[in-house]
Amino acid sequence: MRKLIWLVVILTLGYAGYWFVGAHKIKAGAQDMLAQAQQEGWGDAKGVSLAGFPSRFDLTFQQPQLFGSDGAWTWSAPYAQVFALGYAPNKIIAYLPSDQKIALGSQAYTLSLADMRSSVTVGYSSALPLENAVTVITSPVLTPQMGSAPSLSADQLRLAISREDKAQGALPDPNDKGQLVMPGATYRLGAEAVNLMLPTALVDKLAPKSGLGDTIARLHFDALAGLRDPITKAAADQGLPGLMTFALSDLSLSWGGNDLSASGNLRIDASGYPEGTLQIRSATWRKWISIAQGVGLIGKDEVNVITSVATMLAAKDPQDALEVPLIFQNGQMSLGPIPLGAAPQFPQQQG
Repeated sequence: MRKLIWLVVILTLGYAGYWFVGAHKIKAGAQDMLAQAQQEGWGDAKGVSLAGFPSRFDLTFQQPQLFGSDGAWTWSAPYAQVFALGYAPNKIIAYLPSDQKIALGSQAYTLSLADMRSSVTVGYSSALPLENAVTVITSPVLTPQMGSAPSLSADQLRLAISREDKAQGALPDPNDKGQLVMPGATYRLGAEAVNLMLPTALVDKLAPKSGLGDTIARLHFDALAGLRDPITKAAADQGLPGLMTFALSDLSLSWGGNDLSASGNLRIDASGYPEGTLQIRSATWRKWISIAQGVGLIGKDEVNVITSVATMLAAKDPQDALEVPLIFQNGQMSLGPIPLGAAPQFPQQQG
């Protein structure tokens, strides 16, 4: 019994020593990061504190601030907290309170919410490779500080990223039949917004006289992104590795009783331009044609022609849904035979 007691005492002292050493390193690292942020002009805070003994590391930044380049935007909060369990320091939870302040140019906003937290897991390596991260925001309301009416709100917002087997992001190489474009790392990306309420003025500007209403019932995104290298701490400091492949499983929208979805695969060439096709599908395509006319994307004379062609294409679908290809080729993009102009170019930062 005496030996058992001494063993418990030794283990307890050993763990206490581990906690205090770990706490010192974590706080010192946070202070170094804050000093760097202040020196480089992209962030600040009133102070850093650490608590949580004996089971957790609870790091708190008092009145943190972030600044965009050239004053394009600023962000601040009453505080920001990061929690980690003593026995699993590679898994952290970040929490931000309500009453955050955001400034975009000359316009200032207040972000209120019921809850906002993120969970992040990194690998056991000095490179700190990202394994997964999830952010959930409950009942966010973004309100202009000069007004009282909510500008933008939602029931819930979710963002997620998780590392997958890199082979899941592989796509056929169009320049070498039988071969695959194999990324250095693959990540699944997900996002969802439920009951996203837009400002009426914005709806009127985006889709005048459309009858869409101000609430997007659901916006969903699910895709696999193949990168040149894994996302690590160095990548976050230097710029993310270049995108090699992009497999879109679902990008869907439900708005005012109207649906719209897209899926397909893209490969990114050496210059950063996508090559491939996304299929865009809608069962309420007639409504979208009217909306496109209302916002000036198509003229009155073109509506009858487009409607006639769309009717013939939709007749092939059992649900009378219209499916058209969004084609990316040679740095350009087109919707079926209709040219849309230059395709977006993705930065090809090496990892």
